[in-house]
Amino acid sequence: MFQDILRESPIYQEIIEQGLEKGIQGQREMLLGFVQMRFPELLALAKQRTEGITDPDVLPSVSHKLLAAQTVEEARQILLDVDKGETKHK
Repeated sequence: MFQDILRESPIYQEIIEQGLEKGIQGQREMLLGFVQMRFPELLALAKQRTEGITDPDVLPSVSHKLLAAQTVEEARQILLDVDKGETKHK
Protein backbone atom coordinates (compact mmCIF):
# COMPACT_ATOMS: atom_id res chain seq x y z
CA MET A 1 0.00 0.00 0.00
CA PHE A 2 2.77 2.43 0.93
CA GLN A 3 4.61 1.45 -2.27
CA ASP A 4 1.55 2.30 -4.35
CA ILE A 5 1.29 5.72 -2.74
CA LEU A 6 5.00 6.29 -3.29
CA ARG A 7 4.81 5.25 -6.96
CA GLU A 8 2.03 7.73 -7.57
CA SER A 9 3.88 10.67 -6.03
CA PRO A 10 5.19 13.37 -8.40
CA ILE A 11 8.69 13.18 -6.93
CA TYR A 12 8.89 9.43 -7.54
CA GLN A 13 7.64 9.92 -11.11
CA GLU A 14 10.27 12.60 -11.71
CA ILE A 15 13.06 10.36 -10.42
CA ILE A 16 11.90 7.53 -12.70
CA GLU A 17 11.68 9.88 -15.67
CA GLN A 18 15.20 11.23 -15.05
CA GLY A 19 16.58 7.70 -14.85
CA LEU A 20 14.84 6.77 -18.08
CA GLU A 21 16.23 9.86 -19.82
CA LYS A 22 19.77 9.01 -18.66
CA GLY A 23 19.36 5.45 -19.89
CA ILE A 24 18.13 6.58 -23.29
CA GLN A 25 20.99 9.08 -23.56
CA GLY A 26 23.48 6.33 -22.76
CA GLN A 27 21.95 4.06 -25.40
CA ARG A 28 22.07 6.90 -27.93
CA GLU A 29 25.76 7.57 -27.17
CA MET A 30 26.58 3.89 -27.55
CA LEU A 31 24.76 3.70 -30.90
CA LEU A 32 26.52 6.83 -32.15
CA GLY A 33 29.87 5.50 -31.00
CA PHE A 34 29.28 2.31 -32.96
CA VAL A 35 28.23 4.24 -36.06
CA GLN A 36 31.28 6.48 -35.77
CA MET A 37 33.55 3.43 -35.56
CA ARG A 38 31.95 1.31 -38.28
CA PHE A 39 30.13 3.75 -40.59
CA PRO A 40 31.64 7.20 -39.90
CA GLU A 41 30.11 8.68 -43.05
CA LEU A 42 26.67 8.07 -41.49
CA LEU A 43 27.32 9.78 -38.16
CA ALA A 44 25.41 12.97 -39.01
CA LEU A 45 22.44 10.93 -40.25
CA ALA A 46 22.53 8.76 -37.12
CA LYS A 47 22.52 11.84 -34.88
CA GLN A 48 19.62 13.36 -36.79
CA ARG A 49 17.53 10.19 -36.84
CA THR A 50 18.05 9.26 -33.18
CA GLU A 51 17.93 12.63 -31.41
CA GLY A 52 14.17 12.63 -30.80
CA ILE A 53 13.76 9.02 -29.74
CA THR A 54 12.14 8.68 -26.32
CA ASP A 55 11.11 5.02 -26.41
CA PRO A 56 13.72 2.99 -24.50
CA ASP A 57 13.17 -0.07 -26.71
CA VAL A 58 13.95 1.63 -30.02
CA LEU A 59 17.65 2.44 -29.67
CA PRO A 60 18.75 -1.10 -28.74
CA SER A 61 16.68 -2.43 -31.63
CA VAL A 62 18.37 -0.04 -34.06
CA SER A 63 21.78 -0.90 -32.60
CA HIS A 64 21.18 -4.62 -33.12
CA LYS A 65 20.13 -4.03 -36.71
CA LEU A 66 23.22 -1.90 -37.31
CA LEU A 67 25.42 -4.65 -35.88
CA ALA A 68 24.07 -6.96 -38.55
CA ALA A 69 24.53 -4.44 -41.38
CA GLN A 70 27.20 -5.50 -43.84
CA THR A 71 27.36 -2.36 -45.97
CA VAL A 72 27.05 1.37 -45.59
CA GLU A 73 23.88 1.26 -47.67
CA GLU A 74 22.29 -1.31 -45.35
CA ALA A 75 23.18 0.83 -42.37
CA ARG A 76 21.86 3.96 -44.08
CA GLN A 77 18.53 2.25 -44.76
CA ILE A 78 18.27 1.10 -41.13
CA LEU A 79 18.79 4.68 -39.99
CA LEU A 80 16.31 6.03 -42.53
CA ASP A 81 13.74 3.54 -41.23
CA VAL A 82 14.00 4.92 -37.69
CA ASP A 83 10.73 6.67 -36.95
CA LYS A 84 11.56 8.55 -33.74
CA GLY A 85 10.31 5.79 -31.51
CA GLU A 86 6.74 5.55 -32.68
CA THR A 87 7.22 1.92 -33.70
CA LYS A 88 9.40 -0.19 -31.43
CA HIS A 89 10.37 -2.98 -33.81
CA LYS A 90 9.86 -3.14 -37.54
